[in-house]
Amino acid sequence: MRSDWYWVRHGALLQDPGRYAGRLDLPTVPPDMVMARRLMSQLPQGAVWLTSPLVRARQTVQALDPAANATVVEDLTDQDLGGWAGRRQSEVHKVNPQIDWSEPASIVPEGGEGFDAVVNRVAALIQRLTLHYPDRPLVVVSHLALIRAAMVLALDLPNKGGFQFDVSPHSLTHLSWTGQDDLSEQSDERLGTWRVHTINRVLV
Repeated sequence: MRSDWYWVRHGALLQDPGRYAGRLDLPTVPPDMVMARRLMSQLPQGAVWLTSPLVRARQTVQALDPAANATVVEDLTDQDLGGWAGRRQSEVHKVNPQIDWSEPASIVPEGGEGFDAVVNRVAALIQRLTLHYPDRPLVVVSHLALIRAAMVLALDLPNKGGFQFDVSPHSLTHLSWTGQDDLSEQSDERLGTWRVHTINRVLV
């Protein structure tokens, strides 16, 4: 079985970039037509399109392919930043001097979800959708944290390694997994093999 994942990050947000967004339902800046055409040329025909439920992801799908008929997947939504969403990052840092900001993977926002939990969520999502869409390419329009989590899993990195990757708006990250068809058995073979084809490709 082979599963190709074409992760597309949504467009830039129409908000102050110095603020946390999290799961706030904010609109996005659409790609220009040339960028959209170039990005679409890198995506496979006949793919299953999946999207985060947040409007910025769904607007990106619409801008790229109005006929995509993407399936909304709740687990593709952005990291839950709890009470930090909408607040300035500088303000949050100032009022939380006890947090070690140099270790972002281990930070759990007030009332929210840490990056470690995002990695676990993405791992379960990948396994579930690989089984649900066997041998089908998947175009997934989602968010920075989730794409970083997917790269952590593909490259078998410690979770903190995800923060070494830039993931630009409207960028493409193509990962593929190959393994046995029967994923019900717990074995080394069940893990399969990940390959990284493209990371953070921006077609300008």
